[in-house]
Amino acid sequence: MVKEVNKRTFRIMADDSTRSVVVDYLFYRLDSSGYTWENGRQGSITPTEVQRAMRSLGDEFEERFRDRFDNMIEKLNLTEANARSTFTEIAAETFADNVVNWGRIVALFGFAGRLAVHCHERNLHHNMVDNIVDWVTAYVDINLKSWMDSHNRWQGFLEFHAGGAEARLNNPWPNFKTLCGYAAAGLGVLTLGAFLTQKS
Repeated sequence: MVKEVNKRTFRIMADDSTRSVVVDYLFYRLDSSGYTWENGRQGSITPTEVQRAMRSLGDEFEERFRDRFDNMIEKLNLTEANARSTFTEIAAETFADNVVNWGRIVALFGFAGRLAVHCHERNLHHNMVDNIVDWVTAYVDINLKSWMDSHNRWQGFLEFHAGGAEARLNNPWPNFKTLCGYAAAGLGVLTLGAFLTQKS
């Protein structure tokens, strides 16, 4: 199965930059929750294959962990003042053991999506979603670039997506306590990277 997936040819679009994938995912997550993001992409634009794959894996993230994940975000007590530092801590801790894989990258996007929705629900500053785009884009392009370059960038991500569903059926994901390394004092997503633990 792996050999067949690796031989597939995927269409990587010229606009499949990290920022475009982040913008599309946050737009999709906000739109799915009934919110409008004026600076996001227009809904009439057809998403690329990479963007569709991120949406699909994000949906799986939502389906499995939405309620518990939202409860955890509530415990972060996010404000306009601490949102950036909170995101930075969570992103850094997600990859703190120097293990990077596509599953952890999806988890980072999943967290960013829930954070964007949370900001809208709490009527935080109207530029907060734009800020989240900047934070995720910068983190991926600076901290994860070398790993992504060595794993065929978004082409590799599409291969991961194409082979992922069967692998997740055969290898159940960890329970939520394992997934998040739940910390009662606050940042419950410190080991968010355990999400989608299969090999990339």
